Amino acid sequence: MAVPILVLFGARAGTGLALAGQARAAGYAVVAAVRPGADAGALAALGCRVVVADACDAAAVGAVFRGLPPGILVASTLGGGAGDAFVDDIGNRAVVDAALAHDAGRLLLVSSLGAGDSRACASARLLAAIGEVLAAKTRAEEHLRASGLDHVILRPGGLRDGPPTGTGILSPAADLHGFITRGELARLALDRLMSDSPVGVTLTAVDPQQSPRPA
Repeated sequence: MAVPILVLFGARAGTGLALAGQARAAGYAVVAAVRPGADAGALAALGCRVVVADACDAAAVGAVFRGLPPGILVASTLGGGAGDAFVDDIGNRAVVDAALAHDAGRLLLVSSLGAGDSRACASARLLAAIGEVLAAKTRAEEHLRASGLDHVILRPGGLRDGPPTGTGILSPAADLHGFITRGELARLALDRLMSDSPVGVTLTAVDPQQSPRPA
């Protein structure tokens, strides 16, 4: 039986690194794309094949797929701070286009609460802080939906460092609020990638067991 393959963008740290580790533990070959100059030591230690690619360079993103079979799984956790909205938009759209050109089997995009139709449920404080980033993520979501790819979009609540808890949930409710650890978000993402559950969906990811107060 062929080893399943996951191509992962945004893999160097946070949710992406957690997803890489969990996918490797589940028996996946992971192709991890990292930006030029990034420290990929943790990914190499996990046994990932590291490929250097600027996510905002469409040709470089397309080259990540070179030599890989069709039907592979793709995930993107690309994003950044308020000054890095370009990656949330252009980078993720480049990943969508490359995955489509390569006939990927499924693409999972980690977006954010406050993007798309959940913007109406976001606080004024959140919109003031990262409103431009959320608008960029919205454009990436819309591009993925229009692509025709089998896809899943996850919108996590407030992210915290931490391992999988086993208590996170996915809900179609756009007005759901809460927190979730990056490890638990990665677990939910991998479960969704591996399962035969419906595609073409946008789901909120929170953990009811996480305190509403900062840890």
